[in-house]
Amino acid sequence: MGLNSFTQALDDVYEAINSEAFSRLIISSPRASSNIYKKIIATPLIIKNKRVAQFSFHAADKVVHYNLDGAEIRRKLEEIYELGYKQWEVECGADSFKLLVGKKGNYKKISESKEAAPINYEHNRAKNYILKDGEPNELLIKLGLMAQSGKVYADKQRKFRQINKFLETLASVAENVPENAQILDFGCGKSYLSFALYHYFNFVLGKNVNVTGLDLKKDVIEHCARLSDELGYENLKFYCGDIAEFSGDRKIDMVITLHACDTATDYALFHAINAGAKVILSVPCCQHELFGQIDNELFAPILKHGALKEQFASLLTDALRGQLLEALGYEVSVMEFAGFEDTAKNLMIRAVKVRDGVSADKLRGYYSLAREFGAEVRLHRLLEGKGLV
Repeated sequence: MGLNSFTQALDDVYEAINSEAFSRLIISSPRASSNIYKKIIATPLIIKNKRVAQFSFHAADKVVHYNLDGAEIRRKLEEIYELGYKQWEVECGADSFKLLVGKKGNYKKISESKEAAPINYEHNRAKNYILKDGEPNELLIKLGLMAQSGKVYADKQRKFRQINKFLETLASVAENVPENAQILDFGCGKSYLSFALYHYFNFVLGKNVNVTGLDLKKDVIEHCARLSDELGYENLKFYCGDIAEFSGDRKIDMVITLHACDTATDYALFHAINAGAKVILSVPCCQHELFGQIDNELFAPILKHGALKEQFASLLTDALRGQLLEALGYEVSVMEFAGFEDTAKNLMIRAVKVRDGVSADKLRGYYSLAREFGAEVRLHRLLEGKGLV
């Protein structure tokens, strides 16, 4: 099917989704029987005072959600069109319409004025969680977060929210993680999120990934290994080891490092880049390296206060790390990992490899920012030592 012949129709759908009258988009009747998603539904939501469209992809045994806005919506519509669906129904009050799509991309548009449906913008997070409160889940029960009845314990609600927030982030990068991917969790700790990641990719998405957790604490690793065996997670393994001394020679498709302290994050990012990871999710913690380095006369009113300087040094550290990742071909977003009510360490670096080679412009941007504050992050020295920049 040709996209050009359907461009106007996609414009009409996109315009409808951005209309205040929009209540629902139903895309159905896949042309290929092999398409696992038999129906796609988009509805409007308000999340943190921002209007988005939630796209829900329905398969026989799972539902995958994407919360999108702006140009992301337009791109997703194009992706869906290329999958080949014969019927698109747009519910938008008096401006409702249906699209019937032919084999060669030709289409027929039928206006279907309808009574405007009441729109519920309330984003009930519990209803949209990937793991549900009230639905028994063996993983959450084994992790001690949930009773046998399926009810999440009151004192475990914070960890439950954090896990679901993490799964939302995984959903946003899942298309970049291949079948049978090798995933490494540096500094896995008690591994709540390692287990959640394994569950999501293997049992929700069916991607059969292999996950390895690495941490320094032997007792924690032994506990996680026992729990993995009890759950029957054959491809979730745990080992003792130091991130700084890691010397894996196999290709890694995805690396996560959550709350790795200070320069441990730099080592994790370096090993991810060196191993050719397509996806990196990193939540830095306790960033002290730049605190003793940075100096800038213009920023003296900030840097003279220890508490402000500490926060500024952390932000600068992540900005420099992000610039280096962009220089090496990653698309980078620094995003909120969890609410401040759940953790103060709530910024995540999300990086997805989109091109090979080194961008001279992005690298100059790193050097310019580093010189401005007399700072250099450990990641840069590691990359230089390997000849990667």
